[in-house]
Amino acid sequence: MRKNVFLMGLMSAALVAACHSNPPADQPAPQPTEAEIARQRQVQDSLDAVARASAEAARVARARADSVERVRVAAANAAREAAERVARKTAELRTELAVAVHFDVARAQLQEDDREALDRKVAILKANPGVRLRITGATDDRGSDKYNLALGDRRAAAVRKYLIDKGIDVARLDVASSGEGSPVDSGKDEAAWAQNRRAEFVIVSADSPLALN
Repeated sequence: MRKNVFLMGLMSAALVAACHSNPPADQPAPQPTEAEIARQRQVQDSLDAVARASAEAARVARARADSVERVRVAAANAAREAAERVARKTAELRTELAVAVHFDVARAQLQEDDREALDRKVAILKANPGVRLRITGATDDRGSDKYNLALGDRRAAAVRKYLIDKGIDVARLDVASSGEGSPVDSGKDEAAWAQNRRAEFVIVSADSPLALN
């Protein structure tokens, strides 16, 4: 019995000693080998290369997009400027076609400066075969209505003959007379009458835009 008590005491002492003993020291972390370090470096280099390639691709894409946009804007500006030039030229040619020619009192003969104006119309008409004109002869308010209508007819006919002689197809030229019925100046003096003794032009039909060779 005493022997058993003694053994139990030894076991208890051993347990107490074990509980109060120092814990085992931490083991040092394993260090990577040179081969592992080299592999890690290769992986990082590959990741860096991918990042650089992605950044360069993005830069090239932005540069290409900027270039395309610049080309688009330049083309749009060029097209707009060309359209504006064409519109201005068409307006100028229409204005030239509409310029009236004038006559002396009771006459239907063309004056020299009017022939020059008609020659400019001829050039426009030849360059634009789709244009048709209506030529209307007019007079001042002196004389009878019947006389003035007939004088207006003669003035329109004189203009048409000049244009035909210059090579313009008669089918492109309509004629009419307004006599004294459409004055551009309602005055009762020579300056007003001179403005009203005229042949005026209206574009009946035309290609658009107009051009001049």
